Amino acid sequence: MNTTEKYAEEILQGIVKGFGKYIVKPPYQKWYLDEGLADYIVVKQSNNRIEVALDRDGFGSVTTKIEGIERLSGEEIEEILSIVQEKITEMFFDEVHFGKFQYELTTVLNFRHASKEFYLVNEPRKVELKERFDRYVQETTIDGSRKVIENEWISFLDKLFDTNLTQYTESQIIEVAEKYMKSIEAMGNKKYLKEYRSSLIHRAGKWKKAVFMPLYYQVKGNEKWNKEYILKAEIAPEKVDAEKLKLFVQQALWKIKYKQYSWDVKFACEDLERAANELGSEKAKQYLKKGTGELPDDLIHYKDSGLEADANDVFATISLKIKQETAEAYGKALDFIIALLKGGFAHSYQIKLSSKAPKLFLDIKGLAKSSTHRFFAQALQYEALHPKLEEYTKVAMKEFEWYTDVEEGEKSCMPGSYAVFGLGLTNKKYFALVIEYFKLVDDEHQMVHKHFVSALIELYGFSAETLPVIYEGVISSQDDVVFKPLIETMQNAENKALLDDFLKDKEDYYQEAMYYAVYGKNWKKKK
Repeated sequence: MNTTEKYAEEILQGIVKGFGKYIVKPPYQKWYLDEGLADYIVVKQSNNRIEVALDRDGFGSVTTKIEGIERLSGEEIEEILSIVQEKITEMFFDEVHFGKFQYELTTVLNFRHASKEFYLVNEPRKVELKERFDRYVQETTIDGSRKVIENEWISFLDKLFDTNLTQYTESQIIEVAEKYMKSIEAMGNKKYLKEYRSSLIHRAGKWKKAVFMPLYYQVKGNEKWNKEYILKAEIAPEKVDAEKLKLFVQQALWKIKYKQYSWDVKFACEDLERAANELGSEKAKQYLKKGTGELPDDLIHYKDSGLEADANDVFATISLKIKQETAEAYGKALDFIIALLKGGFAHSYQIKLSSKAPKLFLDIKGLAKSSTHRFFAQALQYEALHPKLEEYTKVAMKEFEWYTDVEEGEKSCMPGSYAVFGLGLTNKKYFALVIEYFKLVDDEHQMVHKHFVSALIELYGFSAETLPVIYEGVISSQDDVVFKPLIETMQNAENKALLDDFLKDKEDYYQEAMYYAVYGKNWKKKK
């Protein structure tokens, strides 16, 4: 083995080391459409080291030290890279290595004095994968004969956005992605649905970054948060591919509807503004101004002397301008919201309130002082509106839905929460509503109602009347909380007997949760 071959072999060993970070299985053994690991290899030289990544973004890279390579000439490096190309090509078409590669492979070799990039495609494997993909789409989205299994959507989405493989138009990508989502919805698996939507946003974002933006924009900056996109001088709306623009707008819509992070909506709005103002998308203009257009105008707009109300179902926002601080104005606002929710508006939404009244919030510690919270607190001032507020809660309450002007976490809460809390602290006649709320709330992801339970105990105390409400509040959260006022009430023998008698027929888990709420971690000794 001469010197050139020696260095080529060391580079290849570095590439093999890169594959060693992953569990490589034969084609289609992991998922039905998972034909191989890598469709991209990038090797970068830095002095006497090479860095190998099997991803365009460089994630999961591995470094290998190669002594002396930094001293080689450009001609020597070119000869080495030619050998590396030859060896990678041999591996790519060798059935033994099929699990390492997808049906196509782009390899980028960036060295100090020379670079090489080459593309390989295995046509028989491509044909086989296309047949499997078409069959998979038919079985999962059309005839329903195949159920989606966990994480299978990762390879499905990779193939769906590969127009070189599928020959799909961008409209077809959107259509199939939506049908696949409906198939998962029909399974009733909330976890799968959430993870699929997350993967869809991620994969559509990769398409935007790799395909769409380079076509029409100059990209400045390398950092994720500091990239600047400048429209190319020669681009005019009539030069924009209508199909690609449609998918660009759709990926922004997906990001808004299924956002994972607070900044998702911000970046999606920037995309919609680019599409509307720079690329001539009428659909993007519509989304920004009035929403999807699926809801009738008389449902999303209302105006009179006391109230202006508008709703946008893309952003799931309800804008309320209270022009007269009266029960009538707030009542009409509630009617507007109720009609929206009954008409198909998203239950996870937020209110943007414009009001000249002093800011008012419920007297409950731990609640977010959001615009949505403020609206319901101000509406609760009017006793005449309490029946309408109860009507609203019956329509709004829905498990796994949230007010969206609060970050997911300690202060997030199910729609209807503020109205239920306020009504529950106003009159005991709403205890049945409070219990209904507690039974519906997502106990794994909401904890803010524990503050309401504290406020309820402080206001009404412990009695045969309040105990069922307190109990439902305690067991509706997985967050262990000790309510100190209850400890004091147990000094009364009658109260202790009341609690013990109430819990005697409850399941052990719920008994323990309630006793913990009263006595704390030493509840076994004290009960």
